[in-house]
Amino acid sequence: MFEFLRSYIIYLALLSGTIGLFALPKLPSNKAKFLVLLIWFSVVIEIVGYYFTQWTGLLNFHVYNFYMFASLSAYILLLRALLTKKDHRISAVLFLILFIVSFFLNILYFKEDINRSFTYSFAIGVLLVLILSCLYLIEIFNSEKILNFKKSVYFWYILGILVFHVPFTPFMLAINWFLIKQDDSIFSFVVFILNFLAHSCFIIGFIWSEKKYNY
Repeated sequence: MFEFLRSYIIYLALLSGTIGLFALPKLPSNKAKFLVLLIWFSVVIEIVGYYFTQWTGLLNFHVYNFYMFASLSAYILLLRALLTKKDHRISAVLFLILFIVSFFLNILYFKEDINRSFTYSFAIGVLLVLILSCLYLIEIFNSEKILNFKKSVYFWYILGILVFHVPFTPFMLAINWFLIKQDDSIFSFVVFILNFLAHSCFIIGFIWSEKKYNY
């Protein structure tokens, strides 16, 4: 019933990515522009993922597993750049190493059947991003940035990441652990709604943020 929604996710990414391009003048730093790049990277992945089977005859798990690895690694690096305390930044580096190791262990463990989602690596990556995001928010709330945190594009981007990944992870684990039959209609509906919420946060950040808070 809702299977068609899955194909509309790319339009959400295109919308937020386009608004991000218009917002570039008030995204002065490289890490601020990096947010827009990540959104357009997701657009490319959606296009490749949609046509991958048609082009290669292979299932598109390879595409989305690569996207999971690249995007979660990018989020950890982004959070490291945003964190100010030395021990928090060191933790981010260690978390990145842990995530990379978990990803390649996942490949080795399922080397006989790589046509599947790397759910465990995804869950580990999301947990690490969640911890770093909490550290980032704690730093904000314990500094003068709390007065204008809503005017920072980074706050809205991190919020968008959490809005998507935190609910989606237990949903995926439930399918994997409890062997719940994946209903394509429900799956498409959940993924679309979470993408809608995430990209809404991105768009608010691009529109509402101010240049002086985006360095």
